Amino acid sequence: MSMGTWPKRVSSKRIKRCARGLRKLYFKSLDFFGDRVFHLLRLLGAVPRKSHFEKKDVKKILIIRIDRIGDVLLSTPAIRAVKESFPKAEVHLLVTGYTQDLVINNPHINKLLGYRKDKIGDDYDLAIALHPGFKQNYITFMSGARYRVGYEGQGGGVFLTDTLMDDRETRIRHEVESALEVVARVGCQTGNKSLEISVTREGERFAEHFFKKNQIKTDDRVIIMHPGARQEYIRWKKEGFAEVADQLIRCPKSKVILIGGDGEGPLLKEVASLMETRPLLALGLKLTQLVSLIKRGALFIGNSTGPMHIAAALKVPVVAIFGNTHPLDSYQEWGPWGKVIG
Repeated sequence: MSMGTWPKRVSSKRIKRCARGLRKLYFKSLDFFGDRVFHLLRLLGAVPRKSHFEKKDVKKILIIRIDRIGDVLLSTPAIRAVKESFPKAEVHLLVTGYTQDLVINNPHINKLLGYRKDKIGDDYDLAIALHPGFKQNYITFMSGARYRVGYEGQGGGVFLTDTLMDDRETRIRHEVESALEVVARVGCQTGNKSLEISVTREGERFAEHFFKKNQIKTDDRVIIMHPGARQEYIRWKKEGFAEVADQLIRCPKSKVILIGGDGEGPLLKEVASLMETRPLLALGLKLTQLVSLIKRGALFIGNSTGPMHIAAALKVPVVAIFGNTHPLDSYQEWGPWGKVIG
């Protein structure tokens, strides 16, 4: 075979598409065989039979959201809906240790639990997994809850008593609406779909010190920019951030703060090196500190990341940058929640 007749290299998009297809097949097989095992266990009396949902039986509720910053913030309207619909019930929320500070003062939660940190009881009446996944569905089962609600399609659907199909790739809607659809299965509604975020004294003290240290005055216009992102493929170009930051700093009384996580130092320094003017850098902040810093911004500019959702929850005007076309990364699902201008 000559060099000219070698098969064309398979595109990365095709490889990703094949991987997603294989993953879906794996999850379907898992649920198929798991359903038959659980059917047998129910016949033997080892697993309780599914029962009709009765709202009056619910005294203690576990809500599960064990993923990232934006996911937790976009679930706060659903959490509010649960508490408003079960005002006398005890509502517990399970999140990762990293995201706990986002909801530490949430008025709709009676107890906050850290995933892999706090022991989860087995005396719940209702367990709700707000996001598809085997782990969270399994946790609903281990909670001892008689009623267990969540998504099937990514494994663990067999652990649930009431399932929703994970159709986010074909029926595009915002993550806020997806979470609200889950709790609606047990009659939870709310007329207030705004996001909720906790602001702490520790974070406020840090932000006040940061502004004082960097001589930022109360009448200055502060622009927060986040050039980073967990996935490199959704990041906008460094040169673009540098050019926009330069133009903004030239405006009277304007200050630009570049923010980034522990591993984003080189990226921020590279953006700063491409600029003609000098920005302020805020690296490796605790979540409480990041919240209070963004809260003082007049504008937030960044990629589709957790800090973008923090800004939206704080009602700071947001310019969000989206470039990826895959449905699960779409602005229609993950865009900043709030009033859209333009």
